This record gives sequence, C-alpha cells and structure tokens, in this order.
Amino acid sequence: MGRVAFWLFVSALALRAALLAVVFLVRHEPWDRFLTTSDAGSFVAAGKVIYGASPVSALSLYDTRVFPGWPLLFGWALRLGVPDPAVLAFSVVLAALVPVLFLRLTGERALSWYLVYLPPAWLVASSHPISEPAYLAAILLGLLALKAGRPAWAGAAGGFLVVLRAFGVAWLGATLLSLLVGERRLSRPVILAGLAAAVPIAGLLALNLHLYGDPLQQLHVYARPLQDLNIPPGLAASLHHPSGHWGWPFEHLLLTPWRTPVPLWKTVYIYAHIPVLLVLFGRGLSQLGRNLEAWDRALVLGFLANAALIVCTGPYWGFESFDRYFVWGLPGALWLARPWLGAQLRWHWILCPLSVAFALKSLLSHLG
Repeated sequence: MGRVAFWLFVSALALRAALLAVVFLVRHEPWDRFLTTSDAGSFVAAGKVIYGASPVSALSLYDTRVFPGWPLLFGWALRLGVPDPAVLAFSVVLAALVPVLFLRLTGERALSWYLVYLPPAWLVASSHPISEPAYLAAILLGLLALKAGRPAWAGAAGGFLVVLRAFGVAWLGATLLSLLVGERRLSRPVILAGLAAAVPIAGLLALNLHLYGDPLQQLHVYARPLQDLNIPPGLAASLHHPSGHWGWPFEHLLLTPWRTPVPLWKTVYIYAHIPVLLVLFGRGLSQLGRNLEAWDRALVLGFLANAALIVCTGPYWGFESFDRYFVWGLPGALWLARPWLGAQLRWHWILCPLSVAFALKSLLSHLG
C-alpha cells in the first residue's frame, strides 16, 4: 500500500502542475489575477484579515460570506510575508493527500485513483487556492478517526468541517448519527464526539463575533438578495429576485438554465450529474439496512445528506456550481460507486481524458 500511496500522491501533484502550466501558457495569466479568480480572492482576503495583515474594512460584503476554516489554515503564512502563491501550493498538496487518505480508509486501490482526477469539478477546485482540498481531507481524517475508534477526534474533524463551510453539517451529522446508530443509545462515544464538535463551532461563532460583530455573519450574508452579492440586477430580475442560497428541491436545475444565459455544453454537463446523483442516492438508501461499520455508515450518510442539501440550493449558483457542490460528497459517492468503478481499470482510460478536458475548459473559461 505504501508504494501505491506514493504514486497516488505524485500523480495528483503532477497532473495539477501540468494543468496550471497549460493555463499559464495559454492565457499568460499573472499570479495575482489567478489568485483572485473564483472564490480564491475572498479566501486570501479573509486570511489576511484574520491574521491581522489587513483591516476588516478591506473586505467587501461578498468576501465576508466565506467561512474562516480555510483562511485559518493558510493565513498565518501570509502574515509572515510568504507570497500568495504559497496558498495555491498548500491547496495542491492537500489535494494530493486526499486519494492517499481515501486509500488508507477503504483499502480500495483502484477506486482511490479516481480521486486523482475525477470528477472535473474536483480537478478544477483543487487547482485553485480554495477550500475543497481541505474539506475532503478533513472528511477523510474524521472517518479515519471513526474507524480507529476515536470518537472525540472524529467529532472534532466534523466540527471543523462546519468552520470550513456551512455544508459541513452534512458530514458532522453523518458522523454523530453513525455513532448513535451503532451504539443504539446516547453513549459515551456519542457524547464525546458531540462535545468535541462543539469546540471548533464555538470558535467559529466567537471569531465571527470578534471580526464582524455577528456570530452568524456568513449565514446572514448568504440570506441577502443575490444582487447584493455578486449577481447583476438584470440577472437577478430574470430569476425573480431570489434571496439566499436555498430553494425548492431541483428548482435551480429546472429554472436557471431557461431563465439565464447558460451555454449548452454547461447545461448538458450539469444535467449529467443528476442521474449519477439519483442512482447513488438510491444505492445509499439501500445500504443503510445492512450491518455496516461506523465509518462505512458515515460515508453513506454523508453522501446522502450532502445530496439532499445540494438539490435544495437556490438559483443562481445552485445550478452554476452544482458540479462543485457534488464534490463535497465525493468520498461517499465513490464508495457507493465501487461495484461499477472499483475493479474496472479500463474506465480510467475513458474518464481521465474526459475529466482533464472538461477541467481545462472550465479553468480557461473562468480566466476568460
């Protein structure tokens, strides 16, 4: 397993380095622009504020929506004068650790290789200095703690997921519910996990209160009308002025591509996720009746909870970023897909070039 883990790590690093090299050769992008594309600029700005390198007044309202977990992990380096590109390097290294952690958790060698490059949104997110690599790494570390019989560490990892992003409640809930089902009562491990989870969440509330005077700052920002954030008024009007990031199930998938200008390829690409999500959701529900280990049950529950949340996100970003939201449940999705992907090495020859092509197109489109 040690040799496989090494090649997983090296391959993940090399692929992202190659992608970035192509992007810079084609676009001739300066580092500072790349580091402010997508959500990266908000994370970097928040990191500088948290560690005192910039005042809170330097943040826009849109910047204050980000949860502080990822900026807390890298912001100290910016405070010490380390250049901003170090954030990207940190993110890429974490991304390369994710398939290694998945291998350690599941022992599935063939399945772990998919986390090097699949799906395209994972490849894109892990080639930017944004929080997905830290998020997936924290999910897997928590599950490893659960597998090792360390509920307090599993709970702490689940609590930190909430500090990374609001959807962390899906995996925290999966951890606590898995323990509760396994123990069949409110036992010591369940209580330990809950108390450990409360510590980082309390830290999140305290930090928000200190920085913004509002312990629920991010949730209140997300609840504002989208035109107050980063959606032009005309686009918001075409969506009937939605507020926040929540909506009816599948509303964003049904309405957004027909009310706003979306390229056909993007609509087809996003819609391709839906049958995958539904098939895996059905398989996940069928697995819950079996006698599963705590970590196995948490993998399934985490995917189910994340899937339920992402189909209820609101327009406009609920559709545009649906592929990225799918990545937040990726460890569970891969685990549920193992009957089809686990031993079928030939799929790599088909899926890898497709994933890289879509990732390149997405990266170049973001910078265009």
